[in-house]
Amino acid sequence: MKKQSALQAWKMLILSLPKGIAAFIIIVVGLSVSLPLSVFLVGVPLLAATLTLCKSIMVGESNLAAVWLQGQKHSPDTAPQILAAGEQQGWRSWLKSVLKDGRSYRGILFGIMQLPICIAAFTVAIVLPVTAFAVMLSPVAYEVSMRLFEFNLFSSEWGLDQLFDWSLTAAQRSWISGGVGVIFVLLLPLLLKGLGRWYAAWILSVAGPEPARRPSTEGSYIG
Repeated sequence: MKKQSALQAWKMLILSLPKGIAAFIIIVVGLSVSLPLSVFLVGVPLLAATLTLCKSIMVGESNLAAVWLQGQKHSPDTAPQILAAGEQQGWRSWLKSVLKDGRSYRGILFGIMQLPICIAAFTVAIVLPVTAFAVMLSPVAYEVSMRLFEFNLFSSEWGLDQLFDWSLTAAQRSWISGGVGVIFVLLLPLLLKGLGRWYAAWILSVAGPEPARRPSTEGSYIG
């Protein structure tokens, strides 16, 4: 198993927000239209289409998470496989298989709960790198603020004079802050990987294992 990529984890967390918004919109619009029309049987195919779309989104995200956990870069394209499976069946058998498939309803649950989770994941994925690099560049920010605006960003003594009896200048405090930022930047890949593992575990727990396919008995008796 290869090492997990922090950059891929960051991309996965960033892209989770637009995917989560799209899945939530599909669920809200699909259920709002299909459920009322199901009384007249017109909404049943629309409901099945909504379930299929939600399931395909969930399966795609679970495959992406599983591939990242294995240390790979590219995930297999599962959408054509789902569409091909639907094309091989008649519309009635396809409709029954979709409505009886438990993973289709898991896709609804995934799309609803994914929105707040992806908002939190996206926010943390943005805040962590920005904060780390901003703190690391504290000496630069101090010089710019003093020379251009004559404003001391590090006028506060942080209480270090009371704890250690240190008399530090504002410039020295800016360099200490920059050193803390360097440590934060070095730890950033570990933090992103940890967030990626948490996000992947959530997706895989909702998606569940892929159901085992029964081998086809057609042609087994052809002698």
